[in-house]
This record gives sequence, structure tokens and C-alpha cells, in this order.
Amino acid sequence: MITIAVAGARFHSARTNDRDPDSLLRQADSLAWNDNWIKAEPLYHHAELLFAQQHRESKALYAHVSQIPPNSESSSLTATIFQLTKDLDRPEAADPETRLRILTIRGMLETDYDAASARSTWAQVAELARRRGHLQLALRATGEQGIAAFILGDTATAKKDVLEAWTSAKVLHDPAASVRYASVYGDGLVELRRYKEALTPLNEAIKLANANPDLAYPSIAVNSKIDALRGLRRYDEALALSADALAHLPNASLKGHEFQILISRAEVYEDLNQWSQAIADCNRSLADARILSYWRGITEAGGFLALAHEHQGQLPEALKAIDEAINANTHIPDELYFVPRNLAIKAEITQKLGNAKGSDELYRKSAALIDAMLAHAPTQNVQAKDRSSSMVLAGGLGPIVGNHCQRVIRAHEAGEPLI
Repeated sequence: MITIAVAGARFHSARTNDRDPDSLLRQADSLAWNDNWIKAEPLYHHAELLFAQQHRESKALYAHVSQIPPNSESSSLTATIFQLTKDLDRPEAADPETRLRILTIRGMLETDYDAASARSTWAQVAELARRRGHLQLALRATGEQGIAAFILGDTATAKKDVLEAWTSAKVLHDPAASVRYASVYGDGLVELRRYKEALTPLNEAIKLANANPDLAYPSIAVNSKIDALRGLRRYDEALALSADALAHLPNASLKGHEFQILISRAEVYEDLNQWSQAIADCNRSLADARILSYWRGITEAGGFLALAHEHQGQLPEALKAIDEAINANTHIPDELYFVPRNLAIKAEITQKLGNAKGSDELYRKSAALIDAMLAHAPTQNVQAKDRSSSMVLAGGLGPIVGNHCQRVIRAHEAGEPLI
């Protein structure tokens, strides 16, 4: 039985038979269960070689795909997800544990790439995990579906699923899951500008991670705490925490983690009117997002960079940045939350460039585009009943969400201007 499916599995011995791939796999899975994928990677690599020598192809594939998470932040998400989908069709993937591992890792990547795909994949993970008797993994998959649901605008389902996963993690003593779902809950409170209240779950997540040395660095909680401190205007603390978070990155290949820290710090610099530093951090974060083909990140960072350039009177640079952001959003048409902001930014820049007619036309096209996107969105995404929910969720490799989607849907239904 694969250790990831065992409740709170721990590897208690520092000694492992380095010629026994099954023993290596158990140790690696224990690390991965606690989100320590970086430490698990060399063990998976060694196990893969040994499984291949023994002609145990399914186990070799399992070990192979398990090396993807720590390397996913230095390569294209598009290509990696496509390869994982192809792997599902391989004969070796007929083994249910191998298939479950491939789906789990694909879901992890899709959470940061395409929420609609992620929601579907995590549903498959939950179903297969339950059939295999892996309750904790199934509960985690429920929480991940909740994160994807929020990004798609279904906040009622999001709140229900994440709270279920968080509560279950506490009952079943799953500290890694407790850290994750406390973190995303706190991030949601930050998005609602309930900054002081958000510090409670965020500090809980950080404290729990620090108390469990087997767990990975709580990057989601730390990033959200930076935003909360910024909201409370505790700028020195926010900058100090940003510097500490960057210092905790174990290597330069973790572009997704670096992206979120830089975006959060850029917003602090914006509040301090230190626009040169804000632009520098935006450019670095945008470069990270491009490497990953991280469309959601490009839509966020590009919009913020355009605002910074506009503030500095650098209108051609601002127009270039916002065009890139809007184009990136066409790759993830189900995710609407940055669309109204970015279109409004472009209209304003166009007007400042002296093209009033073009700006007016953009406003009209923007409204038509929003209508078209809403018309083709899944029903549950645009008919969420609990749009005023106190639960706003974030996802994955540094969870990057906002309430823009909720605002545009409410405006659309009320017949208000969208931009």
C-alpha cells in the first residue's frame, strides 16, 4: 500500500535500505505526504531506477511522476500537465495506486493553471481514493475541489468543501492538511479585508508548521500574512516577512513561490509610493510566470505592472503590460476575476494616450466580452447563491485569488456597468 494513502504516515527511521526500492518509496511518500516534495525527490529518483532494473514498470512510473512537484516551478505547466495526461494512457497506469498518484499530481498543477480542469481532476482523485480506502487523501481532494470551486465563482461549494477538509484534518490529526486549509481560510479573510481576523488562522498555520519539522515551509500562510500586515499598514513587518520568505526558498527554481512573495511585496511598495521597487518586483514576478506558462499569474502581475507604469507616466510600457495580461486570460476563459480590472486599466491607458474613441470602443467590447464569458461559463459558476460568503479561498503553489469574479457577476446580474 502506498504511504500517501495512510493516515498521517510518518517515517520514523533515518536508515533506509538504499537497494530496496519499496523502502525508498515508503520514505519518499512519507515526506511527500507532508508536502516535503523537495526532500522526497532524490529518494523517488533512486527508487525509479531500481524499479526499472526490476522491470516493475508501474512502480517506476509512480516514482517518476512523483519527482514532478519540486521541479514544476522551473518549467512550463502546460507541457507538464499534457505529459501527465498522456501518462494516464500508458499500460503502467492501469495500476490503481499509480493512476491515483498521476491524477493527484496533475490536480496539484492544474490548481495553479486551470481551475475548471483542477476541479474535475480532484473529483476523480476523491472517487478513486475512496474506492481504495484512502480516506485522508479523499478528504484532501475535497478541499482542493473547494479551492477550485471558489476560483470558478462557486463560493457556496467552496466554503463547504474547504471547511469539511479543514475540520477533518484536525480530527484525523493530519497536520499538513490542517496547515493548508487554515492557510487558505486566512487568505480568504485577507481578500475580504478582514486583516486582523485573518491573522488568527494564518498564525495558527505557521505555528503548526513550525511545531512539525516534517512539514514543508508554510508558504501560503506566510504570503497571506504579508498581505494582512500590509492591510493593517504594518509595512515594516510586511517587508521583513517578505525578505524572510524569500530567504527560505530552498533554491532558485521555485518560481511559483517566488512569484507570490514578489507580488505581495510589490503591493507593499505601492502603498509606500516606492514605485521603482514595485515595478522591479512586478517584472521579476512576471518573468517567473512566463517561465511557468502561468496564465493566472500573468493576468495578475501584468495588470499590476500596468498600473505601476501608468502611475509613473510610462504609458507605452503600461499598454504593453496590460495587453499581455489580457491575452493571458484567453488561456483560462473560465476564470473571470481579473478580467474587469484589466479591461478597465486598458481603457484608461488608451484614453490617456489620446485615443478617446478607441477607449469608448474598448468599453463596449469589454461589456460584450464579459457577457460572452458569462454565457459560456458553467451554470454553477455564475449562479452561486452564497456570493456574500465570508469564505474566500486561494489555491496551490502560492494561491492567487481575488473577489473580482464575484463583483463582475453581481454587476452583470444587476445591470450595472462592468468597467
